[in-house]
Amino acid sequence: MFTRFTSMLHHAVEALAPNVSLQQEFMSHWKSVNQYFVDVIDHKMSVDQTPVPGHLKRMIQMLVREEAGGEAGVPGPCMEYLLKERILETLYTLARTDCPPGMKQLVLQLFIKLLSHVRQPLLPHIHVHRPVQRLVKMCGEVKASPAETDEIQFLLTLCSVVKQDPYLVNFFIEMPKPKTPDSSKSEMTNNDVIEICPRQSRFIIVDSLLSLMHSEDARVSVKACEGLMLISSLPEENAARHLLANTNFTSKLTSQLCSLYTALPKALYPADIEAVDAKWGLDIASSVDDRHSFPGKRSVISFLSWLDFCDQLIGVAHELVAKALALSIHERFLIALLEPAILQTSEVDAIMATAHLSRCLRLVSSPELITEFAFFILGHESEPEVFGVPSSHRLRQRLLERCDHISEEVCVATWKLFEMLLNKPNDHIVRNLVLRNLVSRGYTSSVSLPASAISSPTREHRPLSSPCSLPSTPLTADEPCKSEAAPSGFPLSGETESQSRVKPASFSPDPDDLVTPKDKVTDVSSADGEFVSSDALRSRSSGSGTSPPVFPEQLKRTESNKVELSYSNGGGEGDRVLEKSLKQEDEKDARFIGRYELLDIRQVVSIFLNILPKDAISSHHSADSGYDSYLRDAQHQFAVMSAWHRKFNWPQKPVSKQNSPDWPFYEGLFLQKLLDKLSTMLQQSYEVNLQVTCVASRLALVPHANIHEFLLNPQLPIRQGCRNLPTVLQKLASDIQARVRIIPDFQNKLLGVRHKLMGYSNNSIRRSDDSSSLLAGVIVFEEFCKELAAIAFVKHHAETLQR
Repeated sequence: MFTRFTSMLHHAVEALAPNVSLQQEFMSHWKSVNQYFVDVIDHKMSVDQTPVPGHLKRMIQMLVREEAGGEAGVPGPCMEYLLKERILETLYTLARTDCPPGMKQLVLQLFIKLLSHVRQPLLPHIHVHRPVQRLVKMCGEVKASPAETDEIQFLLTLCSVVKQDPYLVNFFIEMPKPKTPDSSKSEMTNNDVIEICPRQSRFIIVDSLLSLMHSEDARVSVKACEGLMLISSLPEENAARHLLANTNFTSKLTSQLCSLYTALPKALYPADIEAVDAKWGLDIASSVDDRHSFPGKRSVISFLSWLDFCDQLIGVAHELVAKALALSIHERFLIALLEPAILQTSEVDAIMATAHLSRCLRLVSSPELITEFAFFILGHESEPEVFGVPSSHRLRQRLLERCDHISEEVCVATWKLFEMLLNKPNDHIVRNLVLRNLVSRGYTSSVSLPASAISSPTREHRPLSSPCSLPSTPLTADEPCKSEAAPSGFPLSGETESQSRVKPASFSPDPDDLVTPKDKVTDVSSADGEFVSSDALRSRSSGSGTSPPVFPEQLKRTESNKVELSYSNGGGEGDRVLEKSLKQEDEKDARFIGRYELLDIRQVVSIFLNILPKDAISSHHSADSGYDSYLRDAQHQFAVMSAWHRKFNWPQKPVSKQNSPDWPFYEGLFLQKLLDKLSTMLQQSYEVNLQVTCVASRLALVPHANIHEFLLNPQLPIRQGCRNLPTVLQKLASDIQARVRIIPDFQNKLLGVRHKLMGYSNNSIRRSDDSSSLLAGVIVFEEFCKELAAIAFVKHHAETLQR
């Protein structure tokens, strides 16, 4: 009430008094403030009940109006008077004593308005940055003080000013004063150097922000984290070095992460951890969260939110700060806390720790932190693996051993972790798990083409002896690869080539019906059990001895936006197509399209779609019987994966490093476990099969030529004693063909299991029922082959568009 009366009286005096200059009015307000503190001795009432706030606010308004009407960058008379009379230092003294009560908050608000509204640089003035420095030191001294909100707002204002002009950060780095030489010593020469101990320096604004970071008020804590993010993102290397050397920045942030992790309850379900959605700064409970609540959910959200803050800070911070904080998290959190929890013998605790690591890995996105997670899980190894020699990185070896653990929960949790690893754009992850073993291309076999296929003169310039050259007709079981056999005593990672190339189908397609790749099979078995391709069947029916492979003429889309693949006829027209294609390849040197081998994409897609026997196919009873439903997802996922890995500059052609002739090929422990689990899909549970096929499809999306041909090239000649994904699928399809004849009423039981999996039936699949588990594996195998066909087509189409 008194303030309002004073304001009304002031306006009345202004209306009756003669016009005075802006400087005189500014001086009058400051003199009124000084006169109040001279007249009033006992300051018991709040500052809001005194005329002081009105005078100070009017002074700030005059400074802003003076700057707006004056020349840019030149201080006016009011600003000169403010600096000359050291008004800001006087205000700091009043704020320090907080007399009258509330004076500290008032001074902080005035400094905020002054720094945010006055555009001319003020901090370089000694009578400005000196009181500002003292105010910064004062912030965060008292825990849960009434002025916490104003303190953090003041610090954020300073951070914004420093962010605009990064060199101003040096005003908040306090260097120790040089020691004064003794009077007995002579004067110092120019060559004398005063050494300053870096530990005595202080980064005062960071110290205050770290103090307020632990405030009980969540809004103050979040704003303090925002200030730390602004300061750490400054491009000044000097500021980054002082931040790391003279503050507890990395240790406090990592300690907070470790404290939140140790506070997590022990009894949690991996599914609950996976379902929690947490983002830093958005810790707001909703009704949806309440319906999916579980004991300890708030602790999980707090932990993940803080990890998200650390990840975001690392993503925007200076390079030195980002690496230091990521390394601190690696050493103090991952190695000190997570590694012992994962390696313990208790299955329940190991599953929980693995689930925590998977959820953390899913959350992080900064390159530095992803790299530290990769080093923590996989180690730094880059040399090719040797069969029987365990990895020197204990955690990697233990996790890969758990991929075929007797406990399904342990197995699923471990494969989920590797799925999250493959979802991260990091070259070391792909190289450590897969590429370092595939770069030798020791799995391929050099095969010569028949004489009838090389009659054209243009074949003289073709690299027929390359390991990836294709024969004119597919290899049969009686025609092993003409390559050096595996050394004796070498333990085979799978079946031999003659055993793995037997096709399971027993029915013959109509060549005229080969319009879409999902209708008929392309490879069949003859009566005597010999493997015969569809091209060979056409050549036999036409009376010719050997027919060249069919090449694609065009790719077109129908009005329903579904992909159709048009085929050319065999026989003489096929010879002309082959001769024309080889001539174009010789002229353009187009042995490869981008990273992927020049193959007939129709044959590749058809092989994947028709590898399963007809009697074991159940999707034709549903609307999405083809692989079209997987195309859109594959296209989106491959686009994201390609954008991630484009910066790695992977080679456009498969890498082939020459090893010694006696060096056996070993696909590595990760691929060995993956192919082993795929080959035993009929003996595994539905959950394990889903997770393993998910990892395999994710790996198939990686845009690397060696990985592509190892996983998605069913026409690749494989060296004896080696295996790849298509050979494993062929052997599994043969096993399914045998089961079809054994299990009575196989087709109806298969449809019943599919209906249960799709939710059409309320009956669940019992794990004790071997028949239901086997049929579920057949369904997962069918859908997995369709997904691989979609991935192969999408990758071929993407590379074709880039030509």
